[in-house]
Amino acid sequence: MLQHLHARLVCSSCKGELAQSDALLQCRNCDAAYTIDNRYVSMLDRCEQFVHPSDWNRKEGEIRDYSEISNSLALSGIGRFATFLNYGYVSYGNEQHAVIEPDDVWNRNSVKLLLEAVGRTAIREQQVIDIGCGRGGNIAALHKYFKPLSIVGLDICPANIAYCSAKSRFVESFYIVGDAENIPFADESFDVVLNMESAHAYPNRSRFYEEVYRIMRYGGVFLYTELMLEDQVAQNVRLLEEAGLSVIRNQDVTSNVLLSCDENAKQRTGTQGIANNANASTNIGDINDFIALPGSKKYEEMKAGTRQYRMMNLVKR
Repeated sequence: MLQHLHARLVCSSCKGELAQSDALLQCRNCDAAYTIDNRYVSMLDRCEQFVHPSDWNRKEGEIRDYSEISNSLALSGIGRFATFLNYGYVSYGNEQHAVIEPDDVWNRNSVKLLLEAVGRTAIREQQVIDIGCGRGGNIAALHKYFKPLSIVGLDICPANIAYCSAKSRFVESFYIVGDAENIPFADESFDVVLNMESAHAYPNRSRFYEEVYRIMRYGGVFLYTELMLEDQVAQNVRLLEEAGLSVIRNQDVTSNVLLSCDENAKQRTGTQGIANNANASTNIGDINDFIALPGSKKYEEMKAGTRQYRMMNLVKR
């Protein structure tokens, strides 16, 4: 699959052409080098730590947190079931966009969130990238329900990508360690870009949106969900539009997400739940807030309306 994608892979830093050796991809333009592991490629731009040190520190914090979660899930023995960490979605009240209902699957609410985000977007035979792919749950569901031509999973945490690469059974899938603000793909590489519950962690939102626009083909679709502070929703929409993207859907689905958080609480706080296991074996300050359990700060802010869970579809015209 690396050979298949090599024409589209570019230097994260300068977007220059790459040359491949046995263990490296090296930029022909700026001499940046990227390591090829036996299971994945790491395309992180290490110059970021010198050019944007405060941003890089935040990113390192995210890598550390997700690495600890991955390790705790592996130690607990539930890692193979925990392919999603999102809040999920329960149908109630507002207009539904999914054209497929998930069957009786593990993590049903999380799959439903993805299907609602996709809505009527054409995925079959399209080239897709999932930015912030986490533990690969969305990619597995996209393959199951939509059969894309190819799909790339990009995540900044090597532990997530190692897990996905080891677990994946799809020849159409390729996983890569990379930064959402420095995406290592050529212009107009993808028909569909997916980003779910990840952008809150990106230090420079404008850079991320500009990168999404750059890698999308004209007519391509950006499927985007995020828990936003209520007073930042309009600002984020403005930044998306300034990047060149046109909003075709911008829906508040907070009530649906809260219902899912309620339903998920028992499973996630039980003996085999992520909250119980992660609290015992990681240094993350508040895992309950991380997964928005009832009573946590994020949950209560959603309930009060000071945070909104937005589901957006945008196009590149």
